[in-house]
Amino acid sequence: MNLTSILLLLQMIVSLLPNTTTANNPQVQLLAQQAISVAQEALSQSLHSSSTIAAATSMTSQNNPDPPEIAINPQTLVGILCYYNVIYIDQDTGESETIAGQLEVRGSGVIINSEGNILTNRHIIEQPESYTTITDNNGGAIPIAETYNLDHCDVGQLAAGASLPTIPQIQSINPYVNIPVLGYTAQPTFISPTAGLSAEEIQYADFAILKITGISQSGPTFGIDSVPTSFPYAKLLPIKQYPTIDGLVVTYGFPGDVTSGQGNSFQTLTMTGSVGNVTGIDSGDSFYADTPLVIFTNMEIAHGRSGSPLFWRGYVIGLVTFFTSNNVTESGSVASDAILKGLEGTNYIGTNKTGLETIGF
Repeated sequence: MNLTSILLLLQMIVSLLPNTTTANNPQVQLLAQQAISVAQEALSQSLHSSSTIAAATSMTSQNNPDPPEIAINPQTLVGILCYYNVIYIDQDTGESETIAGQLEVRGSGVIINSEGNILTNRHIIEQPESYTTITDNNGGAIPIAETYNLDHCDVGQLAAGASLPTIPQIQSINPYVNIPVLGYTAQPTFISPTAGLSAEEIQYADFAILKITGISQSGPTFGIDSVPTSFPYAKLLPIKQYPTIDGLVVTYGFPGDVTSGQGNSFQTLTMTGSVGNVTGIDSGDSFYADTPLVIFTNMEIAHGRSGSPLFWRGYVIGLVTFFTSNNVTESGSVASDAILKGLEGTNYIGTNKTGLETIGF
């Protein structure tokens, strides 16, 4: 019998006392009233205790203390320029022609472990097939399919000793920082899987890993003649356990509009920052149903920033992926939680120390 039932029973007993032979016995009445008081106090304490535990549990799950803020190492930021061989296929005859290095795609990334693995977007290192028509000598239309095979990517870091623009600087003058040389080559070692994902999840789970494997053609000219045995790297932070909505975030990337605005070639990568706030977080609807998948922000994003790390308190909480075509400040990133889940079962995470360093995962 619970305390509420006991209290009701005692109150019933007291109400019956005047109709019993003990009605004129003050001691019986006093004991009954004391029993009711004790039951009421116990019930009150029980309800207070239950509500306190529930509130504490809710606070713990929604308001974990923020992690200690850490500095962002400029050497972890990477500019990427990928070269594709384009294969033109006549869909009528099946004849094909390959032109090497005709398509160049630029983007951004972040080094995520000491071995030189770079986290970036899938759409930088994987291009969809496209279709067009050309006119033959007789004025007829020839249907052409264009496929793109990645040859390699050149990557580069900021110069040693370079400083990142601060948030106040980004919000005022937003200074440029050039990469002196794309001194290394890199090849893809992981592309985010699509099996078991909904169409929406495939769109948003846009991440891949490049590994620095060698020296670019330009490297030796700038004194780069070997691949370092160890690289500085950024730390990933899953956000599910932290209240990051409205949190101040910053990203550093290599937008193409800056390069063209300076009159430089497409191969020149210039870094700028962007600052904003987290405006929302969505999970997926299938494989990522229980996992933060997309972080929405109000920071300005442009072409070339794809793959830029999204930093909160110095940790990578996402990877810049998209912006709204009619409003570049409505942007989004694939969340670190989804990246880590997508990497489960690979050698990039775990206890073998060859993978990512994460906090709270």
